[in-house]
Amino acid sequence: MFIAAAGAAAALSGLIFVAVSINLRDIFAEEKKVGSTYLTGRALESLVALLIVLGISLVGLDPSISGTAFAAVLLFCAGSAVSPVRQASAYRSSHVKPKAYNLRLSLSLTLAAAYAVAGATLLAGGGGGLHWLPFAFILAVAIAAANAWILLVEVLR
Repeated sequence: MFIAAAGAAAALSGLIFVAVSINLRDIFAEEKKVGSTYLTGRALESLVALLIVLGISLVGLDPSISGTAFAAVLLFCAGSAVSPVRQASAYRSSHVKPKAYNLRLSLSLTLAAAYAVAGATLLAGGGGGLHWLPFAFILAVAIAAANAWILLVEVLR
């Protein structure tokens, strides 16, 4: 699972960089018109979600890491998911409510919670442990793919 997740996360991170670089002028123009940084926020949200998947996967591939250390990594990743905080601050600083704000916020919080539950149950020795990671990885990839679509296609409409 970790090899596939690391490869997918790395490839999709590249897609986010391409999407932003291709449409950078349009992204900045839309944000200036609306008065919000919600599009660059989507790019940051996607990169954070994918880089956390990549980091967890690379650490998970280390055969010498203990369960306690891996649980600490998962809990750190749950706490470092900056996207919910960034979304809340972007919403407060904007006079326009970003599209699907509540959905994005709830998905980001669910993702952070999945990492936290995986780490806590791994430490506790019961309750799922690493079995929570496929859900978290799929959710992270879905968030990133949706944001990549918006940054590549929807920004041009």
